[in-house]
Parts: sequence; C-alpha cells; structure tokens
Amino acid sequence: MTLMVDYCPKCGSIYQKNLRNLCSSCSMEMDNGLNRCLDHLWMRPKSTTKDLAKATGVSLAELHTFIKSGRLSPLTYSNLTYPCESCGCDTSSGRLCRSCTGVFKEAGKSDLPPEPHRQLIVKKTTKVLYTSRFR
Repeated sequence: MTLMVDYCPKCGSIYQKNLRNLCSSCSMEMDNGLNRCLDHLWMRPKSTTKDLAKATGVSLAELHTFIKSGRLSPLTYSNLTYPCESCGCDTSSGRLCRSCTGVFKEAGKSDLPPEPHRQLIVKKTTKVLYTSRFR
C-alpha cells in the first residue's frame, strides 16, 4: 500500500493528496481568506477587486482565482473583475475582454478561405427486428 503524497504548491510542505491539491494549513488559510472576502462583500457589495484586496488582505492573484472558479460571482458583485488573458484589461466574464473577443472574431473570419459547398447524402436503410426464433 502506498501513500499518495505531494509537495504543497503554496508552502512546499509534504501533504497527503486531496481534491484541493493543498496542504491542510494552506487550505484553511484559503477558506479564511474567502470568508473574509464574503463578509466584506456582504457589508459593501459595490467594492471593487482592488478595494477588496486592500480591505481583506487577500492577494489580487487569489481573488482572481476565486472569481474565475466561481466562488465570488461577478454577476452578484458587479465590480469584481480579473485581467483579460490577452491584453490584461479588466473583464468580468470569459477569458477575454470585449475588445479582444471582437479582434479574435474578426481575425478568424478574415483568415478562413470560403467554405466549399457540401452535399448532403441521405441513405435509407430498413432494419428488421426478429422477435422469435424459427424452429
């Protein structure tokens, strides 16, 4: 029997593998940070991401992780944002901001050759179901 152990990516200590991929102390620290954020947002729902980081002491990177994973919803708290993966501007949904999404859509349309016409061929088959055996 082997124990599944790994190094914690946050603190480097050895822990028994779990679904969170964190040791118990880092996992508790993350839960406490999330609870502080939720408590602050309960009192001040219009807080921005930077205000929330400053008030709770939770890093911006960890807040961005909370937002992307759905633990803090930008639908509920409209001023929570995270950076676009292309340009770094703030966005509240998806991986890209609106301007980058538009740029990628336009680039995708212009580079594709015209699509050839496809002919649909329909084959008709009949299936026979045998319900009893012949003797």
